[in-house]
Amino acid sequence: MIKRYFSDENFIRMQKHFSFLIRKINDSLGELELSIRDDYFNIYYKGNSLSKVSFKEDDKYQIDINSKFFEGTSVAKSKNDGSCSKNKKGDYYSIMLSSKQLPSFFKEKHLKEFISKIKKENYKEEITFEQALIADNKNRESFFFIDRQVSDGKMKRKTLDLLALKQKQGNKYHFVICEVKLGNNPELKDKVVDQLNYYVTHINEKENFNNYKDCYEKQYKQKRTLGLINIPAFPSIEIEKPVEGRIIVGGYSGIAKSQLDSLQNKCQNLKIEHFTYELKP
Repeated sequence: MIKRYFSDENFIRMQKHFSFLIRKINDSLGELELSIRDDYFNIYYKGNSLSKVSFKEDDKYQIDINSKFFEGTSVAKSKNDGSCSKNKKGDYYSIMLSSKQLPSFFKEKHLKEFISKIKKENYKEEITFEQALIADNKNRESFFFIDRQVSDGKMKRKTLDLLALKQKQGNKYHFVICEVKLGNNPELKDKVVDQLNYYVTHINEKENFNNYKDCYEKQYKQKRTLGLINIPAFPSIEIEKPVEGRIIVGGYSGIAKSQLDSLQNKCQNLKIEHFTYELKP
């Protein structure tokens, strides 16, 4: 149902071929993020997918990048970075690289060019707010985000925004499902409560919970081994019930206030957090 971790073989390849990239991601202090998917991974810049990296035979890798973020960059103009092809829709490029070509492709100059394109083409305030939440909760033992844009085969194309882990005691944690909205988002009504209640109920079901538990205990252990998680320092964790739901709202207090008051009255079992930019006098 949900499998967001690497196979044993690809986990070894990850450690062998991508240590340089993990260092870059850690050095970005939260602006870059590596998210493990179903035996592949995505690199995000402020919540936008900078590239998807898939494992291929013979230590080869397929790098998929949005055309808007790739075209016009120096690496796009180069003929020395492996085979490059555009998909039928024209919205993505696929670049096939050997393990030896990876450091050159993901060097600082190229990453800066991709990032510059993302800033120009695809800035989204709400996604940037999500990334700030993830970054500011890194290296916390009591609460941290483990994944974003989470879905599974049973969720009928629904996708929850952020999935966090909250410490119960020692290395025991429970899931916190977070729906993230800006204060001026018109969806900040009953719809977001219905969405969140659906996700909480869905993951709470016995079969689903066991699947999510297994998935994210494995993902945590792999991220910890790779150095993507430094704190908590537990080599492994155990995930238990309950499953908690939170609505996280950012800014636009004047617009959001009445909606938040109404939502709080309707969702006693859900926690609402509102971040504002109000300054102290």
